[in-house]
Amino acid sequence: YYNKVDLDITNKEWAKNLSFTECNLWFFPYCDNKHYIMICVNIKAERFEVLDSLRHKDFKEYYKPMAERVVKYAINYMNTQFADKTVKWERFTWFNLEKVTQPDDKSCGMYIIRWMRHWEGKYNSTLTKDWKRIDLINEERECLMLDIILDEENLERERIMKEATKYCNMKNKRKDLKERR
Repeated sequence: YYNKVDLDITNKEWAKNLSFTECNLWFFPYCDNKHYIMICVNIKAERFEVLDSLRHKDFKEYYKPMAERVVKYAINYMNTQFADKTVKWERFTWFNLEKVTQPDDKSCGMYIIRWMRHWEGKYNSTLTKDWKRIDLINEERECLMLDIILDEENLERERIMKEATKYCNMKNKRKDLKERR
């Protein structure tokens, strides 16, 4: 997958003077067999971190070879695109987060989004507090959906809002009809 994606950010205005060592954490979400895991390159801690919400026991056999491929791609990309090459990659160690278990088989993507927002390179119980409850994960899904729909940059925002209003009006009319019967 990573061989097919053009990640060239060097032409972007915000990236012109970027030094990747100024960024402590580089996140690489990875989907394998409909399950997302997060691979984080932690520059400050000199670690490659694998965050897996299903806590697969076969990390060394299954995920580590795949994670090593992603990390190799990331290192090659960073070394070729940025002038700052002071990172000593050979000193990096592997870290596998084993303190999180999602309560179902559908929420791994939500864990990835949460980790990208809040991961600081160490386990923090606030990241997973109450996240064994499906209702809280679904609440987070709803908030994310609303953030996307209501964002001013969403080109479909007005159309979606009109459709939602029509739907709510239709639902209210049905409710009124049921109450009259």
